[in-house]
Amino acid sequence: MRFTTTSSTGGPTVPYKQFSSENRDWLQVLYDRDVSVASIAKELGRHRSSVYRELARNRSPRGYFSGRAQTAYYTRRQESRYRPKLDNVELMHEVDRCIRMNHSPDQVAGRFKVEHPHEDHWCVSHETIYKHIYERIRDGEEELRCHLRQGKKTRHKRLSGKDKRGHIPNRRFIDDRPRLVEDKIRRGDWEGDTVEGAKKQGYIATFVDRSTKYLLAFPLEHKTADSMLEQTCKAFSHIPACFRRTITVDNGKEFAAHERLSAAVGAGIYFAHPYHSWERGLNEHTNGLLRQYFPKSRSLLHLSEGELEKAVQSINNRPRKALNYRTPTEEFFRRSVALRS
Repeated sequence: MRFTTTSSTGGPTVPYKQFSSENRDWLQVLYDRDVSVASIAKELGRHRSSVYRELARNRSPRGYFSGRAQTAYYTRRQESRYRPKLDNVELMHEVDRCIRMNHSPDQVAGRFKVEHPHEDHWCVSHETIYKHIYERIRDGEEELRCHLRQGKKTRHKRLSGKDKRGHIPNRRFIDDRPRLVEDKIRRGDWEGDTVEGAKKQGYIATFVDRSTKYLLAFPLEHKTADSMLEQTCKAFSHIPACFRRTITVDNGKEFAAHERLSAAVGAGIYFAHPYHSWERGLNEHTNGLLRQYFPKSRSLLHLSEGELEKAVQSINNRPRKALNYRTPTEEFFRRSVALRS
């Protein structure tokens, strides 16, 4: 909103608006040079009363500092803004009660909709509940953290379904993938991903067959599209062509060369929807098995192929309940099992 001020002498009106960070930076420079307020106002194109007000609000005994003034401005705006949900004492009291019963914010928000279907003031999102909880934690109510599933120190708002990591051209999403893949009855439909070392030092590329849970994995020093392309082609060269049908991957930029990869491997490449990791649930689960050998605290920068191969063989040779206690290796290569009497 813009306001208009008129000088007492009937001079031209000056539109009023908040000082920007650039205005405050320039104000600090001029103030440090002992420039008069009238000259500062003229330089900034502001009424001198606005400059006086800005200095009165944000000047300290040591002078005027633009960074501190900008922070104070944001704080005042936040405190003065009416928040209909967070400022609803009755609603937030009930939220606190439910959270202390170990209900998740999503469960609390959903339950309120069931119990108060036609009362808008009871309609609150799980993100608002998270915001309320972490405000309370910052105010000293640390015990609230133990009632959250993960209890992280800070809360980062989830991103929307739109991909924020850059566009990979000509992607085909799993909506276009053959429906037969969903049934998990044939060999050769793979899910792909990368496992990251501590502090992003080294990576492991993983591919797991949806039907037999057979795992392929290889180390990567750099998570680049060219490196992924080269090493994936090498890994799949040992897999019969009839078992290279489709590969479903996430939206990491290491799969940006998917068209060349598809042509080289002979498999259709499909992308899960951004931030829908459950669409590659088997791959996520298998990566968790691999973490038993390579925990998150470990760097993977100098991981040898031999060490990784040993871990992969161990996973592929475990009896799996989902496979009627046969192993992924036996199922993928359809080996017979000689039972000892």
